[in-house]
Amino acid sequence: MQAVILAGGLGTRLRPLTYARPKALLPLLNKPLILHLLDHLPASVDHVLLAANYKVDQLRDFVRARDFGRTVTIVQEKKALGTGGAIKNLEDQLSGTFLAFNGDIVSSLAVGDLVAAHRRFGGVATVALWEVDDPSGFGVVAMKDDRITRFVEKPAKEEAPSKFANAGAYVLEPEVLAAMKPGAEASLERDVFPKVVRQGLFGFRFSGYWSDVGTRENFLNATRILLREQGTDVSLRASFGANATYVKPVAVAAGTVVHGKIGPFVVLGRDCAIGGARVRDSVLFDRVVVGDGAEITGSLVGDGCRIGVRAKIEDAILEDGVVVRAEEKVDGGTVRR
Repeated sequence: MQAVILAGGLGTRLRPLTYARPKALLPLLNKPLILHLLDHLPASVDHVLLAANYKVDQLRDFVRARDFGRTVTIVQEKKALGTGGAIKNLEDQLSGTFLAFNGDIVSSLAVGDLVAAHRRFGGVATVALWEVDDPSGFGVVAMKDDRITRFVEKPAKEEAPSKFANAGAYVLEPEVLAAMKPGAEASLERDVFPKVVRQGLFGFRFSGYWSDVGTRENFLNATRILLREQGTDVSLRASFGANATYVKPVAVAAGTVVHGKIGPFVVLGRDCAIGGARVRDSVLFDRVVVGDGAEITGSLVGDGCRIGVRAKIEDAILEDGVVVRAEEKVDGGTVRR
């Protein structure tokens, strides 16, 4: 079976971190985001088509350097065509029933169960659905039993037909490709699915966890979810000073040295040096140095950043290599070199 991963887009809401790398290679629990998707696929998926249009050479190098136990093909889009257009662009490489996934999602979806439900429904498309508290920020569905009758994009909370949102995972039949024009930009939700409703468009509801990673807030939310699910992971090659402590759950990579207090919900990359500092609810990429008395909360800190003594970083994104001076305060927003 084939799977399409939609990894296009510039990752604008995670800039400046995505100036240096595609969103698919951002480290989520010290593991590139794309690996969370690939590792979650069932063994029945033997060929993955990765649709991308930004920093494609980095993705090619990443794929060439690894054995995934299945074929992974990078397909470069000449221009961004949306979720539907990107799939249509792969038409000559697809055969039979196939899977498709948004590339910036992590979830507990059992893909095998999704496929089994699709076979049982007998339609042309099955959409994974996640129940949300507030549907106003999502594309939600109206349904009769398991059959989707329409999509409503970001409705007012009181006007939403349900609380079931598109979770960014699909099983599709080749007939869906006929609903798209070659080379044209198209959204699956807005442009494609309305055309195939009568052919059989179904929803598959699942529970467990789900998050996208497209913003700082959501990246941190996905980090919290996965840390709760997977538990604390401290490398045997990391070290803690005599006065260091951590509040679970945390993840600490090899070569990192901690002398302060970290956690809960902290991820430290490789070869970081954390002095007598306090780090909470944050992700620090590789080789970050944090001085004594510094505080970091709710932030994403890029490779090689240096945080001065008694500096305070809150709710911010720091580009790779940023230097924050001693006692400097960064309260929200983004910081570039």
